[in-house]
Amino acid sequence: MAELTVDTSEVVVRLSALEVLAVWRREVSVPIECLTMVHVEESPLDFVTPFRRGASWPGSFAFGSRRRDGRREFVAVRARQPAVVLDAQGCNWDRVVVSHRDAVELAAELAALLLGRGNHRQ
Repeated sequence: MAELTVDTSEVVVRLSALEVLAVWRREVSVPIECLTMVHVEESPLDFVTPFRRGASWPGSFAFGSRRRDGRREFVAVRARQPAVVLDAQGCNWDRVVVSHRDAVELAAELAALLLGRGNHRQ
């Protein structure tokens, strides 16, 4: 299962060995300064569409990356597990969707960072 870590400067998704084989990358990162929105998707497989690069099994899992409508997306999701959805602008990835057992807590932590970032710009 992908590991998602948050610090004050970036969100990093580190993939398991099996996931690395599917997507040919070890990790994906998004700088906090690029985040525009964060939310939780309770059923992430319901809105995942086919990938250019990656692997999926309908109703079970999806790992991969793609360009769609000029946006670059990365997905690492599993069935019956909520996902953190990160929307970003001005960095390598425009959207990152990662299943995690603590998705709600991680999204709340990121939302707090976004709110704090907004207060510093006033």
